[in-house]
Amino acid sequence: MTPLRRTLLLTTLASGLALGAPSVAAADASFHDSFGAAGAKGATMTVVRSHAGDDGEVTYEYVTYTASMHGATVDRTTSAAK
Repeated sequence: MTPLRRTLLLTTLASGLALGAPSVAAADASFHDSFGAAGAKGATMTVVRSHAGDDGEVTYEYVTYTASMHGATVDRTTSAAK
């Protein structure tokens, strides 16, 4: 491969990466996970959700639901950045 051809090939690849990278970074990103358990003394379920939007908005939520013979509770942590 001649030096000129190699230079043109590398320039073309670099241009493609430079133009394609912002479109990958602009995509929404989300995470969702949950866990649940139940036994003779009660049950619990935890849900985690996070989302980063292409507009820069970021949200996070962590929720735990618990039920036992003493009652039920919900523990929630949320945050958001705009």
